Amino acid sequence: MEMSALDLIKKSHYGYYFIILAAALAALIHVICKPMLDGGNSQLEINPIVMAFLIYFICGIFFTPLVKKSPTVSRFTRKDVVFMALIGIAEVSALITYFYGISTSTAVNASIFSNSEIIFSLVIAMMVFKERLRIKECIPFSMIIIGMMIIPIGNDLYQNDLSLGSLVTGDLLIIFSGLLYAVDITLCKYIGERFDVKKTVQITSFICAAITISIIVLFQIPMDVELVQLPSILIMSIIGTGMSTLFFLMGLKLIGAVRTVLLYSTMSMFGILFSGLILSEAITSVDIFSTMLVFAGIFLLRNKLAGTEERIVETEIINKTNTSYVVFAKKTTLLPGITKSILDTSTKEKNVVLPNCGIG
Repeated sequence: MEMSALDLIKKSHYGYYFIILAAALAALIHVICKPMLDGGNSQLEINPIVMAFLIYFICGIFFTPLVKKSPTVSRFTRKDVVFMALIGIAEVSALITYFYGISTSTAVNASIFSNSEIIFSLVIAMMVFKERLRIKECIPFSMIIIGMMIIPIGNDLYQNDLSLGSLVTGDLLIIFSGLLYAVDITLCKYIGERFDVKKTVQITSFICAAITISIIVLFQIPMDVELVQLPSILIMSIIGTGMSTLFFLMGLKLIGAVRTVLLYSTMSMFGILFSGLILSEAITSVDIFSTMLVFAGIFLLRNKLAGTEERIVETEIINKTNTSYVVFAKKTTLLPGITKSILDTSTKEKNVVLPNCGIG
């Protein structure tokens, strides 16, 4: 029995709730990891590489039962394994860079920088397709750059007497992690055309876990983790990453790419709010202005952001059992970069890469 137009409209409303909930859950990661990485609140300071291993390993376990229910699309070839390994290297580099950055920066700044991979992904896509911004698109693009990078870093430099201290260095590392996640998104184009998103998330999580545990063994990094810290790590891995990814994909099917780009960018607002409420970090008028400037720029540039990314990973419709569906392209960044893909149920179905739902 087919749904009426009214039923479809009512059902689509849940999509807005799913995306907002996904953004809120992903924003929790900024404030949860910060005290464990800098030793705040009398906690044991966890090495960023050890933290990355635990998160990837737990994420892989979380998605394993979900993969068993997913349809098998195709078998892995040697080329697929190479791409998976490259994705793992890019993602591990991004997450570790983010963790080192936030350990000396603030959760407020990390929240403001959380949309950086959107811009970097757009720039990479423009380089690949040799596109240029239109004149009317230059203004919102500049708004995002100014609000997301120039104002926060400039303010930190001003507060530190124009010296490149640990705070500014941390800011730059977080932004650089956004660039690494954008590379991660681009590499996922090939894998996303062939495999289900849950399977991609599971496999890359275990690959990332293998890479990080190899680094730990090679450099003899102590795995110092207190028992009381495990609940926070589980929250980051399962709720902040796994559940956020699922809610993102559920909402994405209902409201489409443009609205998703816009709503998911509210993660920075949730991150700033949680930083003030949970970590008691100072939220200044400069932080609020930067966030609003970025959000306004994304709103004005929303069609360009969604449209360019659709071109990156456009795929064919796979028809099985007389049901048209398309394979999810990419996971939500397992943390700063747990990256996302779109299931578009329009007449011409597409996969679309979107920002991660994780930390970055």
